[in-house]
Amino acid sequence: MFRSKGHKLLFTFILSFFVQHFFSQQFILSGKITGNGESLPFATIYLKGTTKGVNSNDEGSYSLKLDPGKHIIVFQYVGYSKQEKEIDLKENKTLNINLKSDGIALEEIVVKAGEDPAYPIMRKAIKKRKQFSNEVNEYSCQSYIKGLQRLTNIPEKFKKLVKMMSGEKIDSTLYGVIYLSESESNYYFKKPNKQKEIMFSSRVSGESKSFSFNQLSQIKFNFYENLVPIRGLSDRPLVSPLNKNAFIYYKFRLLGTIIEDGKTFNKIAVIPKRKTDPCFSGIIYIQENSWRLTGIDLKLNKENKIKFVDTLSIKQLFAPVAGDSIWMPVNHNFSFTFNFLGISGDGYFNAIVKNYNLVPKLADNFFSNEVFVVEDGANKKDSNYWNINRPVLLTSEENKDYRKKDSSEKIQDTDRYKDSMDRRTNRLRPVNIFLGYTYCKTKNRISVVTPGLITAGIQYNTVEGVNISYDFSINKEYENLKAHRVNGRVRYGFSNYLWGGEVGYNYFYNPKKFSRVGVKFKSITEQYNQMDPISPLVNSLYSLYLNENYMKMFKETGVETNYFTELTNGVYFSSIARYVERDPLKNTSDRLIIDDRSKLFTSNDPRNGSTHDSLFNTNNSLTAEITFSFRFKQKYYTLPNQKIVTGSKYPRLSVSYKKAFPVLNTTADYDLASAMIYDEVNLGLLGRLGFRLKGGGFVNTKKLYFMDFKYFLGNQTLFNTNDYLSSFRLLPYYTFSADKWFAEAHAEHHFNGFIINKIPVLKKLKVQEVVGGHLLMSNKLKQYYEINFGIENIFNVLRFDYVLGYGIDNRVNSGFTIGINTRL
Repeated sequence: MFRSKGHKLLFTFILSFFVQHFFSQQFILSGKITGNGESLPFATIYLKGTTKGVNSNDEGSYSLKLDPGKHIIVFQYVGYSKQEKEIDLKENKTLNINLKSDGIALEEIVVKAGEDPAYPIMRKAIKKRKQFSNEVNEYSCQSYIKGLQRLTNIPEKFKKLVKMMSGEKIDSTLYGVIYLSESESNYYFKKPNKQKEIMFSSRVSGESKSFSFNQLSQIKFNFYENLVPIRGLSDRPLVSPLNKNAFIYYKFRLLGTIIEDGKTFNKIAVIPKRKTDPCFSGIIYIQENSWRLTGIDLKLNKENKIKFVDTLSIKQLFAPVAGDSIWMPVNHNFSFTFNFLGISGDGYFNAIVKNYNLVPKLADNFFSNEVFVVEDGANKKDSNYWNINRPVLLTSEENKDYRKKDSSEKIQDTDRYKDSMDRRTNRLRPVNIFLGYTYCKTKNRISVVTPGLITAGIQYNTVEGVNISYDFSINKEYENLKAHRVNGRVRYGFSNYLWGGEVGYNYFYNPKKFSRVGVKFKSITEQYNQMDPISPLVNSLYSLYLNENYMKMFKETGVETNYFTELTNGVYFSSIARYVERDPLKNTSDRLIIDDRSKLFTSNDPRNGSTHDSLFNTNNSLTAEITFSFRFKQKYYTLPNQKIVTGSKYPRLSVSYKKAFPVLNTTADYDLASAMIYDEVNLGLLGRLGFRLKGGGFVNTKKLYFMDFKYFLGNQTLFNTNDYLSSFRLLPYYTFSADKWFAEAHAEHHFNGFIINKIPVLKKLKVQEVVGGHLLMSNKLKQYYEINFGIENIFNVLRFDYVLGYGIDNRVNSGFTIGINTRL
């Protein structure tokens, strides 16, 4: 009996083993997707009734793992008719699919006199836009994203320039794939706009210590919204074809209807009425009766004033995830081409989305200001993991890139290789004398940077005469992103024979808190307004050619310590303490290139240009300043060893207090309190509005020297080199500096081409309009106003303003300024 029972147990074990083995085994369905004889990249292949599936790769090949048995597989590609194939999978199987173009499957559409049949379809779709936008209150899903960029051409002239400057030929690895990454993430969303993405696996070709920045939230464009922002590539949001005012911007044409699974889908051409409007062109698919979006194939080009790329293509494919009542995107494809100075290339980001859960039951505190997380160890997954979990086959090009770069990385990560490369790159070449020199000790993460004759600061002012300012830096970094940095400057004036210099050290010790501590020693000339409103180059030109020596200077010698950290998310603290001696300086040079005999150089006394008597006697000052800054509900990314701030929809506020202590042989004695609030507001198609409000006053003025006054960013030249949202264009540099109280307000609106793009001739120039207003009030100037009207994005970098000012001697002043775009 014991033997019989033992046999039964053995038989049961063997039977269960084979059953488990058979049913746990998976087979591979693979093949190639083509359409009209051409490979179809990023076609969607999925198991019917689920979101389990894969994409074809860039060559049209696919591979799908399935359990044994019968399955219905759906093959789909935007612009082609869907196919379904029933298979009985008992072993690995090859199945090639040739999809038919919609043009073949379309029922013939006859357009009679009157409006195109697309218009009543679009009216119904637009009417139901909000319903579909709001039908899912929350959900979670999983995404796989692959990103690739490649270079296809580098001009010979550019190659020769690189060789001349570096002494090295352009490596062949710069051709073809220059960036390849894969990632997997869990994505969570809740109305109205709460989201969080957690990346749990990441791979970057040739950079095993790096993390991919592929994010579903960055390519998950919602065309049910009126406007579709594409941050970084377009200053203007794009008008969705389902915008409530779509008929103002678009023409529509019904190309035909497709019948699949007993449902009718309308294929509609989307055509912008004006080429320079922020509009898409291409095709959308609308399901009959429900009037929902089921597919998108839209494009942008240079005429749409996108930046950095020449063309941009967005494709989305939707599929039902809850019966037929709710459709969600299961594939996003974002591809582009670019050409800059003959350097051309292309790239894409392709996302497969699966495992939708429309009732994720998330905890109340799940969503926070942390919107993106890269898990520790996300970049530690090996190639076997990716071979098992990757839903898109690698192309031969991608396989080659992984093999080559991963093998090269192992070699490049050795000390021997790093030393050999340093010996080559650290060689001093003739070009370094003019453009500067960088010394690297790669294995120790040390670099030393020095300027060349051209990049060194050679200027002229009437205090020092011709002077040279020679900057240098020494950096030591660690893998955990901590760093030591030394920055220094040596300065010499050839007219007053005055040597000067400064050297500062900063230790960045907590990247997740942006924490740093530093010290600086100095004995060098400084502008009275230490925000440096006057560019040394501009001052040199005005002094030598126009007899206008605007820059006024004194010598400062002493020591400074500084500290900065984030106390909690969005709350920052900084402090600066200085102990310095301030010495007066006088003009020692009257050198000119063009002598305007109707003008004389003014003295180095900012308050009295006709006397060369010193404004002040040598004095010492001990000051301490603390600042608290607030970014309310600041959004951020969390990476291992790093935090990246992405912004906030609320204004930023900072509060400062500065105290001068009359101790240790110092005489300055004052207290200054100030505050500032600023923000930039996106107004959609109307552009963006930026504003900055400042105010404060001296609580105590027992002993206040002129360099301790509250200064403002003024300008008396044609060139505006200051921040547009903090400065005045026509205000004298020193005349109205405050010694009691002050208040200033700045606002600028960037229309991003909203007006000019509607003017036939001007819109071809691709420039944009800007208007601003500025106000200053203080105990020295009751009220001062400026209004500026400008054109920016001239040749992509320049800005030109016409400015009106009122408040000085009750007169209206006017002038023009030229500057650099503050936002490229």
